Amino acid sequence: MRKPTTALLIPCYNAEKYLDNLRKQVDALNPAFDEVLLVDDASTDGTMARARELGFAIHPLPNNRGPGGARNALLQMATTEWVHFLDADDELATDYLAQVLPHANEATDVVLSACDFLGAADRKFWVRWTYDNEKFRDNALAAAIATPVFLHCTFIRRSKALEAGGFDEVHRCFEDGDFHVRLAAAGARFACIPDVLSVSLRHSEGSGGNELYCAQCRLEFLKEYGKYLGRIPADVLTGALVNCGARLHQKGDVRASRGAFDLAFDLGWKGAESGKLLLRAANAIPSRALKRSLFLAQHEVRNKE
Repeated sequence: MRKPTTALLIPCYNAEKYLDNLRKQVDALNPAFDEVLLVDDASTDGTMARARELGFAIHPLPNNRGPGGARNALLQMATTEWVHFLDADDELATDYLAQVLPHANEATDVVLSACDFLGAADRKFWVRWTYDNEKFRDNALAAAIATPVFLHCTFIRRSKALEAGGFDEVHRCFEDGDFHVRLAAAGARFACIPDVLSVSLRHSEGSGGNELYCAQCRLEFLKEYGKYLGRIPADVLTGALVNCGARLHQKGDVRASRGAFDLAFDLGWKGAESGKLLLRAANAIPSRALKRSLFLAQHEVRNKE
């Protein structure tokens, strides 16, 4: 059986300090990708020069297009059947392709693997992000909305990525999660494997380090997903909206938080369920403000546990 051709696609913006480790990461891969392509998203540091010193094929963009735009440029440059996107500061298992290629068959367009999130400064474990194969097989669109997919967890058929229209270039956070919603909406078939094949180092730099901005971007995307009602259960979208609303409230954007909850109510959300009689009785009162307050109180308790 012929091995599919593969490309490792790496967007760079002020990534000079990460490139030496990236070179080591790429050189250690076994088997190697057929193509390794980098784009420089109008960096203001020495990214271009250092990448070339290290032997990378790096292409400059004339203007800063953000993560979505840089990835769209890479997607157009690639010539292979399958692609994997990796940020310059993330890490990939040396046997990545050996693990995902057996699942990259005619019945699959996206292979999802697990990822560990670590603190960038101390490499302290934060969380392991996994995906439910059954849920993605049953309704990939609903699963991708309910469980945002991180790009470094995915191996993607390039033709399906192009068919889905690539990445949103307006927002600079959650554009990777939205990309997988687009893939699912375009009919992509997902396969999930439990292996941890990537590490994402979390730091305060960039848009990803601004939790309020990320929650605001998440809400903007969720507002658009009402167009998928009928293809997904309403409770998938309302559940995502109320959790986003709670996050916005926690980060201090009360107005956006109320907007998220109001949209959930408009879509039929009845308030948080509870086994406690008093809370059930209070939640039966037809007051959006009360239902919202009850959910936020319960959410805060759960976060402390």
